[in-house]
Amino acid sequence: MKRLMCFISYFGLSFILMSANATQLIYTPVNPNFGGNPLNGNYLMANASAQNDHNSRNGSGYVPPTALERLSSSLESRLMTQLFNDAANGGEGYLKTDDFEITVINVDGSLSVNIVDVVTGETTAIEVGGLTDGGS
Repeated sequence: MKRLMCFISYFGLSFILMSANATQLIYTPVNPNFGGNPLNGNYLMANASAQNDHNSRNGSGYVPPTALERLSSSLESRLMTQLFNDAANGGEGYLKTDDFEITVINVDGSLSVNIVDVVTGETTAIEVGGLTDGGS
């Protein structure tokens, strides 16, 4: 019995000593972008690269447009803007590019836009009403 009492008192004393040394848990971020140690950056990047299973032929896969492609895109955008402005003022118009044929018709303030995809042959029709001014 004396041995049991000694064991219980020893266990109780050790529990009290351990609880006296207990501290609050504090979260420390690992990622340097969120306040972690900057020395973790290379380690995290190496792990991310090792887990990346995305395969692309030339890095990111992005190929910047050539100067001719940028000029063509800019010109197409400008022509479409002019086409819609003319149609809003009562005119009609037609624009054909490598990919699309666009026909715009304004009938009594109702704008009708017909878009044909040259490659697939798909057609989209858009109608917008209310282009006329109520006071005119």
